[in-house]
Amino acid sequence: MDGSRCVPFDKVKAELYYPSREENQQTTNLVMKMAVEVSECMLMELRDPKKATSSYLSSADGQFSWGETTEEEHLAAMGKMATNDPAESPFAMLTQQMQQYGCILGIHASAIGQARMNGDFVRDLKDSSKTGMYHQLPSNMRESLVQYAVSIAPEVRKEARDALDMQAKSKQQKKEALRKKKLVAAQVQYANALTYIDMYHSPACWRDIGEARKKYGKLRSETAKREACKEQIRIRVLGFGWSDLHHAWSEGGVDFSADKLFNHLTTKCFEAQQTRQIPTKPKVNLPSRGERQQLGTRSLDVDRLDKLCDADKKKIEKEGEQLREMMEEEGKIDRHEKLQGGMPDIDETLINFRIEQLWEFIENDSSAVLQWCKGTIVGVKKDNKVHIKWDKESLRDGDPEITQEKLLVTKWNKHDVRGWRRA
Repeated sequence: MDGSRCVPFDKVKAELYYPSREENQQTTNLVMKMAVEVSECMLMELRDPKKATSSYLSSADGQFSWGETTEEEHLAAMGKMATNDPAESPFAMLTQQMQQYGCILGIHASAIGQARMNGDFVRDLKDSSKTGMYHQLPSNMRESLVQYAVSIAPEVRKEARDALDMQAKSKQQKKEALRKKKLVAAQVQYANALTYIDMYHSPACWRDIGEARKKYGKLRSETAKREACKEQIRIRVLGFGWSDLHHAWSEGGVDFSADKLFNHLTTKCFEAQQTRQIPTKPKVNLPSRGERQQLGTRSLDVDRLDKLCDADKKKIEKEGEQLREMMEEEGKIDRHEKLQGGMPDIDETLINFRIEQLWEFIENDSSAVLQWCKGTIVGVKKDNKVHIKWDKESLRDGDPEITQEKLLVTKWNKHDVRGWRRA
């Protein structure tokens, strides 16, 4: 550049299409092809209606573009600042001071940047109109100003340090709150995973392809089949922690069919199940230090971090189990409902079947209480009627030990009066 005024973008375009530099003249066809592809990608991004840049492009019919604004607006914008440089300049000067001097307080760095931007201490001997405000003051006022600044400097520095300490404390509190939030989320996830591992060891789980096809075929509705497949996939994904086997339930707002989910279960999940070890307890999903190759001796800091992470995991396991018990006591969840599996046939095979049935009892204060009562089926009659011998814990004074009950198909594993399920 020879110091003459020019528009940089015009120079760049001239060099692009009519290169004068030898290295640019040696551009190969491959580089030119790459330039075309990169330009097309950039234009595609710039014209994306989801991005603010599209509002300023005439080719995208942007509302603020040259082609979509009036001549009156063009004239009104002439000579106006088109960037936010004045607003960004103080931050740039602050950054420059912080980078150059390192251990400088923010108030000092910002004061220097502000003074430089305003020209407060500039002294122009040739043109007094360009002299800064400080040197325009009388000498006694300048001296008084300096003395006052020196006198309040300790208090100002203390206030600045207190503000920084408060900011650091607030940041640490937010960090700790986020950490607690993650711990609570991990506890809920762990409690949920416990139930799915229990489901694997119950009649609710389809353990192999043969069993899956048999039970899948017994389901009548598309909804029942889809929900059953979801639960089987959740056992592997949420219970075992095999997140790579995850399958979305829908795409583009449309639910996947039950057959598609069943195909994923039988081809992906069961295949992985044959080569992987079934976990006895859920995996605790908690952010932790990654395992990498080690050179030399482990530092004490690494040992401390690992111990802290292990302690957090044990805490999550303990509190996750407590959380599940508490949620069951409050009636928010019922693990036994998920462990039931399909309804058994109501025939002679039900003899000696352990059953529990939901009954409604009226308390002394006339309030109604629902309670699951346990017993054993000792006889099967016609029309889905059975004889149940109730456990002593389920009987009140005067209640018969054996009663005849009708097991309704519509009440299987339902939280309704007369609902029934495996005990």
